[in-house]
Amino acid sequence: MKAKLIFILFFFISPAFCQPIIEEGIRQYREGKFEEAEEILKKARERYPDSSIAAFFLGLTYKQMMMYKKAEKHLRDAVLLTPHIKEALIELIDVLLKVGKLEEAKRWIKVAEEKKIFPAKTSFLKGLLFQKEGKYKAAIKSFEKAKMLDKDLSQACDFQIGLSYIRLGRLKEAKKRFEAVVSHAPYSDLAEFARRYHDLIEKRLRLERPLRITLFYQFQYDDNVVLRPSSEEVATGITGEQSIANLSVARADFIPKLPGRWLFSASYIFFGNFHRRHSTTHDITAHTLSISPGYSFKTSALNIYASYSYIFRHKHRYMDSFTIGPLFRKSFKRRNLFEIFAGYTKKRYLETPLMETEDRDSIGMDAYISWSFFFKKEGFLYLRYEFLYDDTKGKNWENFANRISLNLTLPLLRRIRFQLSGDIHLQHFKNRHTVFLKKRKDHTYSLSAGFIFRIFENTDLIVQYSRIRCDSNVAVYDYRRNLLSTAVEIRF
Repeated sequence: MKAKLIFILFFFISPAFCQPIIEEGIRQYREGKFEEAEEILKKARERYPDSSIAAFFLGLTYKQMMMYKKAEKHLRDAVLLTPHIKEALIELIDVLLKVGKLEEAKRWIKVAEEKKIFPAKTSFLKGLLFQKEGKYKAAIKSFEKAKMLDKDLSQACDFQIGLSYIRLGRLKEAKKRFEAVVSHAPYSDLAEFARRYHDLIEKRLRLERPLRITLFYQFQYDDNVVLRPSSEEVATGITGEQSIANLSVARADFIPKLPGRWLFSASYIFFGNFHRRHSTTHDITAHTLSISPGYSFKTSALNIYASYSYIFRHKHRYMDSFTIGPLFRKSFKRRNLFEIFAGYTKKRYLETPLMETEDRDSIGMDAYISWSFFFKKEGFLYLRYEFLYDDTKGKNWENFANRISLNLTLPLLRRIRFQLSGDIHLQHFKNRHTVFLKKRKDHTYSLSAGFIFRIFENTDLIVQYSRIRCDSNVAVYDYRRNLLSTAVEIRF
């Protein structure tokens, strides 16, 4: 803290003050020649160890050189020696806060308050102490008091209040304080720092806005819409498997900021896949609603995730599904995020099955563990292992599956990212099929690669190729599929 009144010390009556060596040290300090001042004032302290003024200016010199531990000793002497220097007490408290000696700083603040030594500065320093103790509401009160006592401290106080509001998660209030800092003195160094915080807060407010909407439209060429089997023997008579398709997704996420550590999120997703050919059998529309209340434990969180989907095939009701279970998240060093989920699932197919053994209505479970690693700007690696089980009414469809997924997004240039994703889905059916007379096994392998082009801040253009291979021991379910797509994603 700058001691504006330190040079009133020239009016103190002290024999030691009149010594030329001390006067020379003070002159070098006032001219900003701190190394020279240090050498002179060190000698002055050796020659006049009882001089509080020599101790004070040597302490100030070390403080200017950011040698706070050395400054601490001399400033403490300046407080305790006679005559006592009031400014030294304020400077000592500031240094003690910088070196982390909070308890001693607290004791000296109490002394300053009792003796009413520079009340505005004392209140400001008390605010800094509360900040370091994590008492941000108390810190704001102290800074407000300092502002009231001394208008010259308004800019510094508003800046610190803004920082406290950030710690409390009250970003809108912080933004207003940083705007006030800039208005006080637009060209000051503090105003420049305030502008940077202001810009970061605006960006974070956009990211953390309660309602977020995403629109996605994809134009797609599919060379095997009907999943024509690879074997010509069972694919006889199946033609026209190629088609152009349009895929549309509209998503709304609601993530309000709750008090304390409570969490809540809800989302609605509309999904539509419309084909130029085979529309009556392969057009799909789906509506999904999910909610996830939870509680945060600093670097981890526990949520209850629940999701319901209602799906139409063409214009007819096809199925609905429900999932619910606990979701645990844990972050490490900000770049790593682990998730564990285990949920109960229920699926209901709304079309009447051809035979009882083909009834796919089921209850089951869905459990996964995942790891996300974030690097660079917008770069991340995502790995996930998932276990699924469907206990169906019809024996032909009871199955369990192991699934491994990978997603890599790699920034290449300022507005271009490369995206690679892969999926291995190993699905095993538990019972001998009543028609094919064997236990069915489907091993499905998917690989996608593409580029994401940032057109505007909230708009991406995506070009992607996907290859899917289902290796099944039942020939009718064995197929290959290629998809080429171009998509636009807009975020609000």
